[in-house]
Amino acid sequence: MLESYTAGAVRAVNQAQARARHRDAESVEPADLLAALADEAESRAAALLTEFGLAPDLVRAALGVTPLAGLESPPGTPHVPYSADFRAALAEAELQARAVGRSRAVATEHLLAALLSAPGPLAELLAAEGLALDALREYLGESVAAEALPIALAGEVPPLELADPGQEVDLGRMLDASANRAREGLRVVEDYVRFVLDDPGLTRRLKEVRHRLAEAVRGLDLDLLMGARDTRGDVGTHIMTASEQARENPRAVLTANFKRTGEALRSLEEYSKLADVWLAGRFEVLRYDVYTLEKLVLTAVAAYRSLQDARLMVLVGGLPTLGDLTWIVGEALAGGADVIQLREKGLPDRELLRRAREVRILTAQAHARFILNDRPDLARLAGADGVHLGQEDLALRDARRIVGPSTLIGLSTHDRAQLDQAIVSGASYLGVGPVFPSATKDFSDLAGLAYVGLAAETTNLPWFAIGGITEENVDQVLEAGATRVAVSSAVVRADSPREAAAAMRGKLAD
Repeated sequence: MLESYTAGAVRAVNQAQARARHRDAESVEPADLLAALADEAESRAAALLTEFGLAPDLVRAALGVTPLAGLESPPGTPHVPYSADFRAALAEAELQARAVGRSRAVATEHLLAALLSAPGPLAELLAAEGLALDALREYLGESVAAEALPIALAGEVPPLELADPGQEVDLGRMLDASANRAREGLRVVEDYVRFVLDDPGLTRRLKEVRHRLAEAVRGLDLDLLMGARDTRGDVGTHIMTASEQARENPRAVLTANFKRTGEALRSLEEYSKLADVWLAGRFEVLRYDVYTLEKLVLTAVAAYRSLQDARLMVLVGGLPTLGDLTWIVGEALAGGADVIQLREKGLPDRELLRRAREVRILTAQAHARFILNDRPDLARLAGADGVHLGQEDLALRDARRIVGPSTLIGLSTHDRAQLDQAIVSGASYLGVGPVFPSATKDFSDLAGLAYVGLAAETTNLPWFAIGGITEENVDQVLEAGATRVAVSSAVVRADSPREAAAAMRGKLAD
């Protein structure tokens, strides 16, 4: 894959891989590549970052990482998969290089241009730290244009060499129809995410994919597409099936249009190989990105359905006896807790499972959700609705293999990078914090109210603010943008857990 990359660009991609492995990540992300470019101190990318206001050490500080230049992985170390965003960045870098000439190698400045070419969290983060982002983008764009080869009057796409001119028309009709279906399908999906889910993060991702599709389609011969279009003569417009005429609900529309988009992209990928194999590769990357987005959106839909009305999660644990536990849980549920999370440290597995099954019975009777902390295996045995994982616990992907596709999986997050990674990994809901110092858990750093506000601006996936939240300070959390909170001592250690839960739930009224 990296045969057309310069030595420096290859080192940067390999360094990004090593960085992802170093932080024990499930996939290599664009932030890993940006940090890797900063590690390449002698690279053109590092020089440009410095020239436009942000030296490599400041880039690493903004990303919250330390220098890892020369980091190497032992021979035979498993390859960390590239995320959809990472693959999209590599594809964009190849496009930047191709704009100069088809034989042009991808260099570190092309990788940098790909990371900063579109609005996104990385670009916003660097701009906030002092990078002259607009000036750098303009410079990178002018550099590519200055080096570009003369463009033939016939257009950027080489003429098709098909034996029969009729075949060229046929090809144009297929590409035109597939491009239209892909655009239409993405727009329908984006409308659902925007107006039904109200999710800013997923809406942004879909809009970016839609714009990348438009850029890829511009690589086709648009005169050929328009000249070959024959809507009135398309026999397919008159063939309708019963399933096409009926949709049970908006979710069915969403699912159908994800499938429609994927099929259209596959057709674009296959037939564009007759014109430009590299362009076909762009459609392939887009197809895989749509598959990933389909998973993220449908995971969000299931999570909204399961936790839409949930506002108050009460974390219980560390109680001396099973009787104490069941009393506290019963009182919290009577006071209006929507979710009970059992968090026990140090109990033997058999005793933990026994307690989990008792909590499962109580929550089922109250029509509330039950989450078990840390242990996907015992969550499955206890029939829990979900499992909650910390950053150091089992990876979400591995936990999913244990609990199955329908069980909720929550993930604690403490900063923007962890938030983005949790969403991409397919978490059902998120923990956001710690907001304040906690009476039940020690934290070296507080994410604070600023992180609550960031989460509110980033995603509408169900998330619970957590960490030291009480009836006295919950209004600050709500003002910062939270609609759900997770509490422990505020209820568990209250003189009347039922009244404490009711008071807190009252402040979280829908």
